[in-house]
Amino acid sequence: MRVKICGNTSVEDALLAAEAGADAVGVVNVAGTSRYTSLEDAKRIFAALPIFVSKVVVARLDGLPTDKITAIVETGADCVQLHGEESVEFVAALREEIKSGIKIIKKIGVGRDRKKSLEEALAYEGVADAILLDTEVGTKVGAGAEEVGAGAEEIGGTGRVHDWTVSREIVERVGGEKVILAGGLNPGNVVKAVKVVKPYAVDVSSGVESRLRKKDAAKVKKFLEAVKC
Repeated sequence: MRVKICGNTSVEDALLAAEAGADAVGVVNVAGTSRYTSLEDAKRIFAALPIFVSKVVVARLDGLPTDKITAIVETGADCVQLHGEESVEFVAALREEIKSGIKIIKKIGVGRDRKKSLEEALAYEGVADAILLDTEVGTKVGAGAEEVGAGAEEIGGTGRVHDWTVSREIVERVGGEKVILAGGLNPGNVVKAVKVVKPYAVDVSSGVESRLRKKDAAKVKKFLEAVKC
């Protein structure tokens, strides 16, 4: 099981994740979000990481010129994780345009509309290298789940889980080797999530923080131990 620690805002936190055994480290380059990190800082963070740790930039490219991908590549990123409203056609074109070998991950929101989530996963699965299933912001999802109220500017890191049976159905239809599970994961629930969904990888951000924008060493270690042991 692969693990990505996302929402890193400093070299210190990125190295903490890598040294704890994370397979990938992510930074969020979406303006207006609470864990925003500039591409200049992303480059500095990635340069400090060991060579075998994957480096991911979370971005929103809908409505933006695709030449931003050049700036993302120049950070040293291995992957770009698209969290906007990028169309299937846009992602397909981007896939053709990228010559550097950088991988594309497309976020799919999982909310109250099971059919919509499944249809989107199946559509993007053919043009992205992987899909990431995250709790859809602004919806009430899952039995007994709380309202996701992180604000319209947020794209993830809400700390709220979604209905894992929807994600499990997507894994069954798309294939687990292309699915990354996110959304409210933490050291206490990640084992259950993996058993239910059976994804290729898991992604955590707020679930291993001591406070906003700061990772907690003990939580990071416990999360990695729970998944890897």
